[in-house]
Amino acid sequence: AQPRGQKASIGYLGPAYVWLDARQIPLGEQKVQYIAFNLFLDPANLMPQFGNAVESCMKCAGFVIDLRGNPGGLGAMAMGMAGWFVDQKDTYLGTLTLRKTALKFVINPRPQTYSGPLAILVDGTAASTSEIMAGGLQDLHRARIFGERTAAAALPSVVEKLPNGDAFQYAIANYVSEGGKTLEGFGVIPDVDVLPTRAALLAHKDDALDAAIEWIKSQRTDNE
Repeated sequence: AQPRGQKASIGYLGPAYVWLDARQIPLGEQKVQYIAFNLFLDPANLMPQFGNAVESCMKCAGFVIDLRGNPGGLGAMAMGMAGWFVDQKDTYLGTLTLRKTALKFVINPRPQTYSGPLAILVDGTAASTSEIMAGGLQDLHRARIFGERTAAAALPSVVEKLPNGDAFQYAIANYVSEGGKTLEGFGVIPDVDVLPTRAALLAHKDDALDAAIEWIKSQRTDNE
């Protein structure tokens, strides 16, 4: 069977299949928009899908972005996605520092942004761009983070193809979040720790998502 999603490739990396899942979760008379995607790749397809998912729910009670299991990808995509939830210009997710220069991860606000509650779900397999996006929005007090500490593997890197056909990946810069946090080796610490339990798994429950929904319920404001 063909893998789920749209086939995409970048550089020397082999092809990957990128998918996005968007669905609305009932919350009383309102709804919460849930968005999950597996990689920050294939921007030509993924960014419009993400934007459509946000635009279709501007009056929703809240948003949940699920980055669990997402190992990252293209860092620039985090700036574009964050722009759906941050309306201030000259706002940054963090700073990438190379040997001779520094680059700000500038958030690109959209003409219309969502200002309601935003929850982000993370776990130990959320890495790289997932950490940049979650950590930056947490530092800006724009998102509340639920789940487990992230992978702590956030340094920008490149992949070189070796003569024997192997690929060699290595870091090329340091990265510090907007709040001054070093993500490499430390990760993003959730605002609300939610660890998976055997009982929850057997009952097919998602405690992290449930906690995020309860928080949105407590924060509900009229976004009309």
